[in-house]
Amino acid sequence: MPDRHYTLEEMQDRFALMDLYDRQLAAAEAFDMEAYDTTFAPDARVDLSDFGQPECSYADYRAWLLGLRVTMVEAQRITGGLRLTLDGARARTRVPVACHVTMEIDGERRLTHTGIFYNDVLERRHEGWRIVHRVEELAWADGQPPSHRDELA
Repeated sequence: MPDRHYTLEEMQDRFALMDLYDRQLAAAEAFDMEAYDTTFAPDARVDLSDFGQPECSYADYRAWLLGLRVTMVEAQRITGGLRLTLDGARARTRVPVACHVTMEIDGERRLTHTGIFYNDVLERRHEGWRIVHRVEELAWADGQPPSHRDELA
């Protein structure tokens, strides 16, 4: 099969979406919620079922993330290849992410490793591309397969 030839608009969209994920990961690691807000639509929905949390609004998700700041001392998130389907002003992505997080609980630090997928639906809006729906899918945690999800909740 020959390589695909992209239009200029498709290339611009791909770069804009790659930039969105770079901004999001940097913002998450720094708990810079103003920058993080530039990646989600205010009316977005987020499904954290794999982590024992119900689907919620972006505002509730944001508050949940901020609540982790007390125990999440340091974090590094590394993305894999962007799996992207563009459809005009909408896009679907599947982004593999390896999360390495130092947690501090009761004065004791523990390094955790988790592999997840961001399964996102995005829309091009006036201010740029924004995530309108996310499902965070657990792939593995500290070497355990997804069947150990209940132990993580």
